[in-house]
Amino acid sequence: MPLFLCRWPKGDCSVVWARNKEEAILELDQVGNAEGCPVAPMRTFQAHFSLTDRGELVVDGLGEGTREEILEGVYPVLDQALSDAYDGDAYDCYETLPKARRAAIARAVEQERNRIDVDETRTTEPQTELGRDLKQQTDLPTVFIDRAVRQVARKRLRKFKGRAKPS
Repeated sequence: MPLFLCRWPKGDCSVVWARNKEEAILELDQVGNAEGCPVAPMRTFQAHFSLTDRGELVVDGLGEGTREEILEGVYPVLDQALSDAYDGDAYDCYETLPKARRAAIARAVEQERNRIDVDETRTTEPQTELGRDLKQQTDLPTVFIDRAVRQVARKRLRKFKGRAKPS
């Protein structure tokens, strides 16, 4: 199963393991409705976790290939700003950067947070009137609504007893 990367509207991103993009959107619903958000398969993923004294797992960092794939794929403005800021070997960490370069990174972060809105044109309408009503009342993904409506319809049709045999 592939990994999918979702770029949320305010700049956050999530990684989810799913059979396909539709399943990824269903899984991502734990965070929010990913319909209309850029969701794409990832080629590389590596994460490192630290075990704290309190027994919690904390993200310690990402593997190099993962960091680059995420920056290039979903944060192009920030990727360019970081490349410019760390140009050459003179600066090895954020704290050693001159204020102007740190300000450029901060501006890029702000641009990235405001760069993407949910693209309503990428969302599909539910297949049924009942589904469209549910969609208006909730923020559930269309794929979830269509599945739920189909499941309920199947159950009702199995239980359906006709009045008489057709002639």
